[in-house]
Parts: sequence; C-alpha cells; structure tokens
Amino acid sequence: MALTLETINIHHPGHYARIGHPWAEWDLLRRDAPVYWYEREDVDPFWAVTRYEDVMTVSNNPEVFINGGPRLRLTLKGRPELLRAGVDAFGQERDWDPLEPPDMVFMDNPRHRHMRKLSSWAYTQGGMRRMAGHFETLSNNFTAAFVSELKTASERGESVDFVSGLASKLPLAAVGEIMGLAPDDWRQILIWSNALVGHIEPEDQIAGETRRETGYRSIYEFRCYLEGLIHESRANGAARGGFVDRLVHHKVQGKLLNDQQLIGYLLLLIAAGNDTTRNAFAGGVAALIQHPEQRDLLCNNPELLPSAVEEILRWTSPVANFLRTATADFDLSGTLISAGDTVALFYPSANRDERVFDDPYRFDLTRSPNPHVTFGFGAHFCLGTNLARSELKASLSALLPFLSRLELGGEPTRLAMTHVVGYSELPIRWAA
Repeated sequence: MALTLETINIHHPGHYARIGHPWAEWDLLRRDAPVYWYEREDVDPFWAVTRYEDVMTVSNNPEVFINGGPRLRLTLKGRPELLRAGVDAFGQERDWDPLEPPDMVFMDNPRHRHMRKLSSWAYTQGGMRRMAGHFETLSNNFTAAFVSELKTASERGESVDFVSGLASKLPLAAVGEIMGLAPDDWRQILIWSNALVGHIEPEDQIAGETRRETGYRSIYEFRCYLEGLIHESRANGAARGGFVDRLVHHKVQGKLLNDQQLIGYLLLLIAAGNDTTRNAFAGGVAALIQHPEQRDLLCNNPELLPSAVEEILRWTSPVANFLRTATADFDLSGTLISAGDTVALFYPSANRDERVFDDPYRFDLTRSPNPHVTFGFGAHFCLGTNLARSELKASLSALLPFLSRLELGGEPTRLAMTHVVGYSELPIRWAA
C-alpha cells in the first residue's frame, strides 16, 4: 500500500514495535504537511509537528504550549497514560490530591523551574567531571564481564542480549549511586523501570497476571519502595546530606514536598535515568556494527568519542515525542493552532530534517555542527543531559577494544511504545 497522509501510522505502539522509528512517515510529513492534523479512530487527534524549526518554535513558547494540559504522551483511546493511571490505587489509599501532577515534567513555569532546581545540582557538568573516573571504572568492569559472557556463549553457538547484558548496567549504577540507593536493590529497580516502558520479562510476572496488570503492580511496588526511603529520611533527619535527604528536607517555594510530590519526583529521575541512556547506547552499538567504516574510524581514533556520542544521540533519538497543549491561538508556519489543541513534537523527525542536517540519513561520527534536539529544548530541556553524555562516553570507551569483534546475533526486538523508542533485546555474538 502506498504511503500517503491518509495511510501513515505514527501513533500506534505496535507499529513502533514492528519497525522502530517511522522514518518514512516522518519524511512524508516534513515534505508535504509539516504541521499536520492527525486523526485516527483509535487515538485522540493532534497536530503532528515534524520539522526542526517548528519543534524549536513550540519549545521556545512554553507559555503558549504547556506541559500541564490533559495530554503529555501519546496513548491510544481508552488507555490512560501509565504514570497517571498508576497512581490511582496507591494514591487513593493515601488520600493523595488527584489534581497534583504526577511529576515535574507535567508542570509549567514557574513551578517547574523551582522543582527542577531542587536536584539540578547533582547533574551539572562539574559534577559529571568529578564522577568521570568512577564511571570509567564501572564501565570497564561491566564490559569485561559482558565480553567474558559473550565469548563463552559464542563457543556454544549462542548470542547474548546486549540490552540486559551491558547497556542497562551503567545507567542503573550511576542513578543508584547518585541517589544513594542500595546496590542490592538495583536489579529490582531495573525491573520496575522496565515496566514503565512496557518491557516486562515473563519471569517477572505473577501467574495469571496480564502484562498491563504486571505494569501497574510494578509501579505500585516502586512507589512503596520510594515511600520507604522518604520515611527513613524523615526519621533520620537531614544530617546525612544524601540526594534523597536533600529532596526530603529542602523547601520548594517555602514548603517541604509531601510524600506524593517526592515519590513522583524520585520515580521520574530513576526511570528516566535508566531508560533513555540505555536505549541510546544499545542503538548506538547496533549502528556501529551496521556501519563498519564508522566503527573502524572510531576504534582507530578514540579522540572522536565526544563527536561520536553526539551523532549516536542524534541517530538513536530515544524519546520520540512529547505532547503540548495550546493555551492560545498560534500561527505555526502558516497553520493556525487553536487554543486547547494538542501538539505532538516528534524529536527524531527534527533530527532527520534535511533543512538542518546535511545528508541526515548518513551515520557520521565526525558530523559538525550537530545541533540535535534529542534532549528537547527550552524550559523542559532534559535535566540529565550531562549524565547521559558522560555515561555514553564511558560506556563506548570501555567497549572500543572489543567493538570490532561484535556482530548482530539475530533479529532485535523493539519496545512496543510510542514515547521511548529502542530495543528491548539486541542479540550480540562474538565474531570468529
């Protein structure tokens, strides 16, 4: 069937699970309808914004296009956003305020700015420089263990999943250490974080549970865990000075955060810190394997690592979209957006915009300039940007001596999700 504006699919999680990023659809939209009113039977309508300039315009007008509207992430009709729905039972038991946003991503300025400042100190460039050596040590250890497992599996003619075997390791450890979470808890935290993006292993399900039920249970258990950390911090006071203690005992706009606000805050930082960097690393390694000339260039010129990190971020674009709600009529490149309309910003499409990136479908580790919007832009620019870059650099650096021996060991599987796009499994084997 020919691809037309009437037949494109950019909203269904099953489509993303089958093909990954819908590049052909976004190419068509950028060319023929860059601000397109997208209507399908199984999703509430929205404006699809696919060109770089328009994504930037919306991002630069946060007072017009707000996060605090009724929609923030694409979901099918009848399926509420998981984070919104997941608080229901837990929150009702604790008499939570149903009008309180789940976390600061759902907030707008000035409140969003004040909430962001509460933890931004932990993610500065200086803070990441201080942790760089530790990240390198962790990455070297994780990589050595993975390569050993990979060689053993290859002797048996088997492959190893790169996502769980290596890509998930450093992001989880980094977030765990920044927040002072017990290492013994990290594996369970990873299971809970995976459930937030729809990745549920059969062994993590209770007999008789549907995948959706497992997802809601995981969020419930995750919140119980965070609630325990918060209550422990209150009981011990602020003297310890750890990350959780600073959140619990510091005021925002003159008030301490309550349990509901703190749990949402911690859940966001832990989950976001795990998911996106893991997907960028896995997708980046897959791209390097599929582009051996670029792989060899990097292996022979490790000084290209900073530039390689930026191109991998552009190439993988793990966060596919965020939604905004228009608070007033707005002319976006000649199209009238009416107050109350939903606008969807497709960041990967902006990162392939021919008007900004020369030969955008060329994977080029020397690309310069590379003004990608993988971390968003404006008021909601990703808080963990410095952390993600530091993790990717350390992870790639540790893997470089072995990169030329890695090859795909089978067909990858992808996340069935429209918000975070990436591999749920990436089979890798050791080349003969």
